[in-house]
Amino acid sequence: MSINSTNKTTPFELSFSSFLPGGDWTPCNEKGTFIDSDEAMWTRDSLSGAIYLNQPTDHLRFKLSFLTGFLAGVIGGNAISLVLNAAYRALKIVSLSHFWLPISCVDERQDSESYHFENRCIEFAKDIARIVAAPFAWLGLFFASWIGGAIDPRENGPRDGAKIFSSIEIAMYGGTMEEGHFCWAPCYQPNAISHGFGGNVNQERAY
Repeated sequence: MSINSTNKTTPFELSFSSFLPGGDWTPCNEKGTFIDSDEAMWTRDSLSGAIYLNQPTDHLRFKLSFLTGFLAGVIGGNAISLVLNAAYRALKIVSLSHFWLPISCVDERQDSESYHFENRCIEFAKDIARIVAAPFAWLGLFFASWIGGAIDPRENGPRDGAKIFSSIEIAMYGGTMEEGHFCWAPCYQPNAISHGFGGNVNQERAY
């Protein structure tokens, strides 16, 4: 399971299932408990166990195909942010900052009182992987947006597209927006705290 759905203070952790479509989506409350209502604020992905905003399907299709598909994808927002992200990771690697910065700067979830050499090596390897994966991530974001938003006819197609889009962003940028990391579509992320244009998550069709 990617997240302890009974405790929203638990950091979200990516897993292989975070990138898989085809799971069941069930309405729930913020703790992951099933609610027999289509108006529930949250929905739970059966594959990863993560909790996402229960946005109307037509609304989510528009966001995927136009906002993240066209504006961020076709216009070039995704490409620009991925290039900047790769440059930032490359600078960290060349400067070997993983091995001399305080551990909290490398991974804020680690205990800053300890050196954690193994964790530093893991974060170093992750940044190399993020640079190598950048062009593939761009393709993944593009197809997740357009297939989920405009092509997949299934009722849950947009939810799967948004889930995969957010998982790629979390993997590439180092974590969720809730943890202080960049993303184009915060409302796609698990335990979303805002919309991309600052809309209130408590409003059903916000942006």
